[in-house]
Amino acid sequence: MTSTGFDEDEARAIRALVAAEDDAWVRGDAVAYAAPVRDDCVFTNIFGQVFVGRDAFGAQHQAIFASIYKGTRLVQKVDHLRFVRPDVAAVDTDAEVTGAGREPLRTRLFQLFVRDGAAWSVAVYHNVAVQTPTGG
Repeated sequence: MTSTGFDEDEARAIRALVAAEDDAWVRGDAVAYAAPVRDDCVFTNIFGQVFVGRDAFGAQHQAIFASIYKGTRLVQKVDHLRFVRPDVAAVDTDAEVTGAGREPLRTRLFQLFVRDGAAWSVAVYHNVAVQTPTGG
């Protein structure tokens, strides 16, 4: 993992939020999964659908936890964490969803974290499915 920035304690706090996302996913807990998401968060899923706000983010995850991703496991590896400013961090993860008889789904997830006071929250969540390139 590449980490650049200002404060390793802040980087640890962000990594802990990413780990909490994985834990909430495994439990199928959309409320916990959406908890660090800002009210004005912009969320783009792997299909290119765009949702705005914590409520929309939570509702979309509740729907997938109850259907296509029910019983699955999310594991994220933080590949890059960069502090743009002391209160703004860009985080790229290599994410994999497995389980429930599914082929593994690999994605590249970008999250922009913003610190308001002592708490970090997700301002942007952009997820792209990893595809094998075709052609030259």
